[in-house]
Amino acid sequence: MKTKIFTGLAMVCLFLTVKANTNNAKRVLANSTSAATLSALTKNVEYGFDRANVQDDYYANLDQLAKVMLKEDYAVSLKGYADEIGAYKYNWVLSDKRANSVKDYLVSKGVQQSRIITTPFGSTEPIASNQTEEGRQKNRRVEISLKKINE
Repeated sequence: MKTKIFTGLAMVCLFLTVKANTNNAKRVLANSTSAATLSALTKNVEYGFDRANVQDDYYANLDQLAKVMLKEDYAVSLKGYADEIGAYKYNWVLSDKRANSVKDYLVSKGVQQSRIITTPFGSTEPIASNQTEEGRQKNRRVEISLKKINE
């Protein structure tokens, strides 16, 4: 009889523990952003030739990025790049301006400056050929990387 009572109590405790863990997992999933969404939010921001202003096409995505950063406690790294047209130093400064243009926009949406790091790379790390306009366009970019703060 004692064994049946003990077994019954153990089963109830096990059930309650599993239910609590399942509810906690559901809550965590409901409150976190999916990997696919994060991937879309961290897509490169591209720029026009010799431009450092964020193009209108990117504002909606950056708005969503700011919301996720505020809601889920993220920090962000912004890496600015340029194509190879122009002088090395000029491109370095231009890539810094590009990274800071994204930073300024995120700060205007409420993200703390201390959660944003910008790094200029100039034309040092192309992701496409600088021999074509399409390649140069891909190289004029800011790369966005997110890091969860409280992991």
